[in-house]
Amino acid sequence: MIISKYLLTIALCVLFGYAMARGLEMPFRAMMMPVFVASIALPLLALGLYQDIRKDQKRISDANESTGDLAMTEAEVTPEAFRRVLYFFIWFAALIAGAQVLGFLVALPLLVVVYLLLNKEPMWLSVLLGLGVLAILYWGFQVGLVLPLPRGVLITLLFGA
Repeated sequence: MIISKYLLTIALCVLFGYAMARGLEMPFRAMMMPVFVASIALPLLALGLYQDIRKDQKRISDANESTGDLAMTEAEVTPEAFRRVLYFFIWFAALIAGAQVLGFLVALPLLVVVYLLLNKEPMWLSVLLGLGVLAILYWGFQVGLVLPLPRGVLITLLFGA
């Protein structure tokens, strides 16, 4: 389990590194998207890998110092891990469905607000972060990168193509 987590992170680093390298060879307008995404993803992946290594080292040292009765096994973690993965896929399916119905520009900020409210964040913070996501999507992608985000069926019916 631990090795596969590291392999996935390293594979993603290779993928985004390749996207960055290929993007730098492209004309300016074409390079904006892969370089922008890779420049965000690579530091986050490096940070995640560093935190995972530290967490695993701490868990190994704690397990070595314990009497054995307190050490956790993989079988004890599995139901919680399964629940979290299922929770992630439900939110991902909601994003895909929301993007199809409402459009990506509406669905993602809305899901951010709903997610934060369900996790008992204050209303003002949830709305503020939702508006921040909307601003990044609109000015970062549609205006800055000139990358049109998918419009949903409902938005297209209401406002036309």
